[in-house]
Amino acid sequence: MSTQWSPRPYFYPIQIAQYALQYYSRNKTGDEPISVNLDKETSEWIVEGSAKEEVVVRQFFEKSVESNIVEVIPEGKRAAVRLQLNDSTDLDVISFLWKADSSGSFTITAEIVQSKTVVHLHYVHRSDGRCVWQDEDQKKMAYFYELGAHPDPLEWRSICRSVLVDVSRALATASTGKKSPNSVQLHPGDVRALSITFEQHSWIRNLQQRSSAHLERFLVAADWFISNQDQYGGWPVPVERSIAEKRIVLKAGWHSAMAQGHAMSVLTRAYSITHDYKYLRAAMKATLLFKINASEGGVRSELFGHAWYEEYPTQPGTFVLNGFMYSLIGLYELSLMPKQFSGEADKLFQEGIEALRTLLPLFDTGSGSTYDLRHLGLKTAPNLARWDYHTVHIYLLKWLYNITKEKQLNETANRWAAYAQGKRAKHN
Repeated sequence: MSTQWSPRPYFYPIQIAQYALQYYSRNKTGDEPISVNLDKETSEWIVEGSAKEEVVVRQFFEKSVESNIVEVIPEGKRAAVRLQLNDSTDLDVISFLWKADSSGSFTITAEIVQSKTVVHLHYVHRSDGRCVWQDEDQKKMAYFYELGAHPDPLEWRSICRSVLVDVSRALATASTGKKSPNSVQLHPGDVRALSITFEQHSWIRNLQQRSSAHLERFLVAADWFISNQDQYGGWPVPVERSIAEKRIVLKAGWHSAMAQGHAMSVLTRAYSITHDYKYLRAAMKATLLFKINASEGGVRSELFGHAWYEEYPTQPGTFVLNGFMYSLIGLYELSLMPKQFSGEADKLFQEGIEALRTLLPLFDTGSGSTYDLRHLGLKTAPNLARWDYHTVHIYLLKWLYNITKEKQLNETANRWAAYAQGKRAKHN
């Protein structure tokens, strides 16, 4: 969740897509994960404290899911059972399938290796805008993560947590609600998992410790796009966005062409892995907003008679270059899919490339590039791209050149790369 434009965390589709694509790449390039099955006998589950007379733990094989299941059955007011974990620092990912009602929760106990500090991570059914918070008694190293308030007790939910990430996030955000630049930095090998505890009525299966879960994280993010797509085919941003010192304001609920393109990149990859057409149906639906004007809630603007897909669909248009090019890449990747899903994406991609070919020179300053063209509508000085964004422009142009073989895109990328080395355009 993001706190980029609001202190209250929210789901930002661009960052969710970037998270997904990062894990897709890691899955493609990384080593096979090490995995330890924790499908233990019931005798290895430890009943916590005074609850010993109030809990039944049973294990059985369920044919419908072809898996052993552990059921924790409360026979009194409280039920809590604990399982010791493998304490190797290489196995910081814990995954399992879980069924529980709103009273159910689980706790992962971990240790920061260097300081021997024990941290308790409680995952509870509650809706809390903080997402992660500290126990009211801040002397305790106990932190809470929300799982949402209303689970379906009949649904198997896939749980996949990185202990390293969750400890780091808890320590960084619990006191302020936001990441602190001065917070302790933890790295792989700094944290080990000690145990996992389940409270109240729960069913658990396929409990594992792993060295990584790249594919699972990618698919969880891809499924977020399936579950959260709106009737227009988009993923609205739920916070206000102000631009140019609040001269332009986007009200909460706006859509972004960059988010649409990134989502297409995620969804087409999810289809290539799973062959599940739900991902292509969602990707195809995502093209709808490219045909709706920004003034009507879409992401389409026009400049000098050419279509532009807006990262920030403002009035007047801002014409952000990197967001536009990212949207083209998503459209292109969808255009490679089976024809019943790809025709509209190909038309939109070709229309966008034609616009880029015509309007790209407007972004060239002779010594760098502009981030956008907001100055055309606002009648202000141009918004120059920082060098990191200028570099993004260069590699996106190279990427699109490799797709289209448009000579102009490669020449512009090379010229802009020379600007970064100190070269300047000629003067009269």
